[in-house]
Amino acid sequence: MNYTSTISIFLALLVSLVTSAQDLKMYQWKNRIILLKDIRFDSDKLQDQLNLLRSNTEKLGDRDILIYLLTDESVFDSSKIKTKLNASLIIKKYGLADFNGLVLVGKDGGVKLKKSFIVNPKTIYNLIDSMPMRQVEMRSSNKH
Repeated sequence: MNYTSTISIFLALLVSLVTSAQDLKMYQWKNRIILLKDIRFDSDKLQDQLNLLRSNTEKLGDRDILIYLLTDESVFDSSKIKTKLNASLIIKKYGLADFNGLVLVGKDGGVKLKKSFIVNPKTIYNLIDSMPMRQVEMRSSNKH
């Protein structure tokens, strides 16, 4: 094996490690994240919460909200497709080991709301709309 192929293999391994260890940092300052955490991503409570949130996608989009379904092993997007996000990193970062419910992560990366299922979407929207960053967003887009 020559030097170039050794370097190529090393870089490929490094890239795969970095991608498999992703947390939510890539969304910081761009999106608010709703994590729906349960033992199984197809649990009734999680699915009921997801359906409630998806009932008004315009409000989600207007507030730059992304939804992820989180189990102890995996992270799925709101279309139930497995992502490369690392569940254990997210669980550790936000203290979700013994928690099932909804977590709202702000654009700054901090937890803004952490409640057991079922959370009324209006509660989430009102909380977000009261945040200083959201107030600036609404003023800059003339949405009052």
